Amino acid sequence: MVKHKSEIISHILTPAIKLWVRSQLQEIETLNIEIHAGDRQILRGKIEQVFLSAEKANYQGICINHAQVKTEEIAVNLGGILRGKPLKLLHPIFAEGEINLKKKDIQKSLASKLLSQGLIDLLALLLDYKGIKNPESILEKYSFYWQNVTLYTEKVIIEGQIKNQKEELSNINITTGLTLKNDHTLLFNPIEINSILFPEMVIIKEFEVDLGNDVAITDLILNEEELSCQGKIKIVSD
Repeated sequence: MVKHKSEIISHILTPAIKLWVRSQLQEIETLNIEIHAGDRQILRGKIEQVFLSAEKANYQGICINHAQVKTEEIAVNLGGILRGKPLKLLHPIFAEGEINLKKKDIQKSLASKLLSQGLIDLLALLLDYKGIKNPESILEKYSFYWQNVTLYTEKVIIEGQIKNQKEELSNINITTGLTLKNDHTLLFNPIEINSILFPEMVIIKEFEVDLGNDVAITDLILNEEELSCQGKIKIVSD
């Protein structure tokens, strides 16, 4: 039986948390973890704080240059871990920290299903805003190929192509200012869409997207070289 906190952290918890983090990622170059917890807490499966830093990570195709994250009041299946089972979160937690994506990371991420679907969801919101009925049904008729991103200070341009059911290709361009209205709301101001999805070029000022209660962004920096944001996100238990 492991009796000392240092042994539990170094030989059990740290490897288990590293394995769990790596299982959530497609790849990662560097991963460092620091655990703060007391003897009694650990033996009850409670961890006071975990600090994590990562370099060159890939989460579902989203390429991240650097991340620093802190989580608190974590409950894990210590008994299962001692029996060789994978780490499991026993309740949802909030991870708070900062992530940084260089321009080349965002360019690579355009091919990811996660980012592509996010852009398609944005188009659905815009179609709905313009009074076009059944936006999801319309978008399902097309395939999207996002090809290039250009960054400016508080502005981004995304270019790509869409293919209809007849295999015909056409261009799509999204140009938008990007800032925060508050910690739960992204502000696209203005946002311009040039695509056959719309009868004419769309220009909308102060278009807001609610991120929901599971995400809070306290700071967002966008310039010619990178995108960085600070905030917290809810991580649900398995």
